Amino acid sequence: MVYVTTGTVVKKNESNNKTPLVTGAANAPKSPSLGYGGANYATANTPGRQSITSNQAKIKNDDAYRQSEIARTLATITNRQNQGLDTSAQQKYLNVNLGHQSAMGQAAANTQSQPTAQNNFAIPGSRTEQTLGSINDWISKQGQFQFEMPDSFTYDPSTDPAYQSQLAEAKKNVATQQADTNAGLRATGQGKSSWSETVANQIGTGAMESIANNLVPQLMQQAYQRYNDEANRNLQVQQMNYGVGQDAIGNLGSLYGLQNQEYFQNPLAEAQVTGNYLPTAARDAINNLLSLKQQAETKGITAEERTNLSKQADFIRSQLTFMGIDASQYGADVNYNTASQTQAGIRTLAGQQTDLANRQANLDAALQYANLTGRLMTPQTDWTGYARQATNPETPLTMAGQQQQFDQGQQAWNNEFTLEQFAYQKARDAIGDQQWQMQFDENVRQYGLNYAMEDLAQRNQMAYQQAQISISQDENARAWLAYGDGMNQTTSPSYSGVTANQAYESIYSQFVDKETGKIPSNASTKNSIYQQVMSMGLPDGQDTQVMTMLGLTQSDISKYDKQYGVSSGNSNSSTTFTSPSGGAYSNYFKAEKDSKANPKNYATASSAVSRALSTLGKPAEWLAPTLELVARESSFNPNAKNPKSSAAGLFQFLDATRKNYGGSSVDWSDPYQQALKGLQYIEDRYGDPVKALQFWDKNNWY
Repeated sequence: MVYVTTGTVVKKNESNNKTPLVTGAANAPKSPSLGYGGANYATANTPGRQSITSNQAKIKNDDAYRQSEIARTLATITNRQNQGLDTSAQQKYLNVNLGHQSAMGQAAANTQSQPTAQNNFAIPGSRTEQTLGSINDWISKQGQFQFEMPDSFTYDPSTDPAYQSQLAEAKKNVATQQADTNAGLRATGQGKSSWSETVANQIGTGAMESIANNLVPQLMQQAYQRYNDEANRNLQVQQMNYGVGQDAIGNLGSLYGLQNQEYFQNPLAEAQVTGNYLPTAARDAINNLLSLKQQAETKGITAEERTNLSKQADFIRSQLTFMGIDASQYGADVNYNTASQTQAGIRTLAGQQTDLANRQANLDAALQYANLTGRLMTPQTDWTGYARQATNPETPLTMAGQQQQFDQGQQAWNNEFTLEQFAYQKARDAIGDQQWQMQFDENVRQYGLNYAMEDLAQRNQMAYQQAQISISQDENARAWLAYGDGMNQTTSPSYSGVTANQAYESIYSQFVDKETGKIPSNASTKNSIYQQVMSMGLPDGQDTQVMTMLGLTQSDISKYDKQYGVSSGNSNSSTTFTSPSGGAYSNYFKAEKDSKANPKNYATASSAVSRALSTLGKPAEWLAPTLELVARESSFNPNAKNPKSSAAGLFQFLDATRKNYGGSSVDWSDPYQQALKGLQYIEDRYGDPVKALQFWDKNNWY
């Protein structure tokens, strides 16, 4: 006989079925069908959660089922989109549970995935992907933590050792009592009779009833207590395990949120500010690539090691190209220093609009400078370069500039002709002998007044003296002779395009405060104004005048003249080059000479190199040896070109060197940009400019 209890009532039960702990499942709301994004593990009932767990396990273990689920979910999303319904839940099921990715997402995944057998240098997997995988693993384990009702309590005395022990003891006692009773009956002469059997049966029946009524309930209560204690322990263990799982999922969810912010939201926010979007996968790839470049440029690396690093770099570059990033900026021919300064990324629509606006602004500025200077300007981002283009005699003239040059030439010719006619008439009138007048007229007609005067001096000294006295009495005539003498020695200067007023207007528009209408009087602004005025190549006196009009005092000008080694003056123009004191190198022969021969070029080069040293954070002791190197290469001329090679500029960079140090992205007409790249090259190749000079001394190049 089996006893069943549901609490305090004990009843017989012939069935061994289990009763579920959770009742009313038939009346619970129907769980949304799986695969459509409606089933939520956190809010689903027990059968729903079990179905979710089972479905996720099947997705993980059966790829054919996963592919069919992907196809079915995609069809569902398309159908809901056509109906104008929300598809966010379906998209989440598709991407998170099924692991399906779009083409762009797949590209990033390819970059982040583990390499194939032949590639041992792939980019590590995405940490967000790893976190999602951990969450899915915990969800898959949730089935182990479901609350299960223990089996219904049953009690079978035949399986209870305590009951069997008590029963055996009772049987033994009954047998003893029966034996004693029969012995007593025989002693009274009754012997074995029906009465003795009745008495014996009564003893046995009483004993069994006592066991059933007293012992069995007691033993059953003890068994129930053990059953209840074990059920409570099992429930506590299940609750603890379930809590651990929930805590783990919650922590992983928080981690995923932080990773999502770092790897997805932050790049998007940065793109909104800069107009340049760089996915985290691409950023990690670039950092790995730069690390490989650093290793490859380490001194003492073997050819085999460099080949292996090159293979790894080629693989990463292919991944960058696949993600839409221009990998040529990190090519094998680009060193680490140049590559590390590259701003890679994909331009957003807003960024493209900004670029278009900047190009239009650069074009407008170039047109404005062209109108002011009469020279055809090449648009550039550094507007200070327009002043350098304007002073460069190789910059083509605009139509207006050509007309102005023609007009000036015509006016000069008219002036020269008038002066010559006047001087000629004065000289001719002074010659008394008609014979010498006729010869003088013919010489003037064929060869000019100066030749006629020289010929007259050789042929007839008296006639020459008469003409000379007459010409000397008139200032205009003397001016013409001086002009003629100068023409015999040098050619007239070509049109420069920049007058003092034009220089003033150009620089004023750059530095004036739009609100106050005044130019700031801080030292940085004054220094920049000084450098720009000096770069325009104005005649002595006019540069000082323009600086004064722009707010510099004579004290300011003298200070910057001393700083850049320039002394202004029509007759006392000189430049003093100062070598560093206390240094081991002292062969500064070229800079001293060229600084005096070309003071304005020296001022331009000195200013550019000083700015570049400050930008790069290099010591001031680098200035003197760098300028010596520049003097040897270009005599401080930023426009110097070698007719036998592609070498050009202050540092005489070849085309190949320019390509390695920025290529077309650098304004090579800008002395400051030349100085930046020149100093970087010197540091990369020699470590410092003194070592570069020592190499130059031995090889006549660096």
